[in-house]
Amino acid sequence: MRSHPLRWFPASVCVLLLSTGAAAQQSSINPALRDAPGYKPLVDPESTSVRLGRRLNAPLVSMRFSDGASSMEHLGRMLVHAIHHSSPDSLRRLCLTRAEFNEILWREFPQSRPVTGLHADDAWFLLDARLRGGVSKLLDEYAGQHLVFVRWDRTDTVAVFRNFRLHNGLSLVVRDESGREVALPHVRAVAERKGQFKLQSLRD
Repeated sequence: MRSHPLRWFPASVCVLLLSTGAAAQQSSINPALRDAPGYKPLVDPESTSVRLGRRLNAPLVSMRFSDGASSMEHLGRMLVHAIHHSSPDSLRRLCLTRAEFNEILWREFPQSRPVTGLHADDAWFLLDARLRGGVSKLLDEYAGQHLVFVRWDRTDTVAVFRNFRLHNGLSLVVRDESGREVALPHVRAVAERKGQFKLQSLRD
């Protein structure tokens, strides 16, 4: 069985936190090899994208999100509705699909630049596992409960990319069956694209 190129990364790693890059690869090279005949250092013309947090030459795309919510509030209400009805399929439909991630998001992340050697499938392998794990965790803890959406609390900024926006540092605040407000930290990030909102990462 072929070993997956990212199999040693922690399961909790998020696509935006993948830190592979030319500088890291360069520093890991044996100094003796750098002096060997024929050695050529890695060239990373997009190294500044790591500092910026996005690639500047990503192309515009026309693809839209499917089955997304029309607002952050709508997304929160759809989430609690799916939890109440114990529906993993409904929760998964609120998550990014492989095609949406590959075509819209991946090419704007610094980790997608050629020098890293990473591909969209490598990142999706981790992200999909996180989404599946997060859906299972949500239902394990709250399935069947009648939760009422209250608001989203935010501790981080919204990252603006060419084709999408990424809402980070989120906490879903709901009212439980006893009437108490409870903050659910399960949603890590929400992607926004042309007025549609989908779950980009969950805590597994």
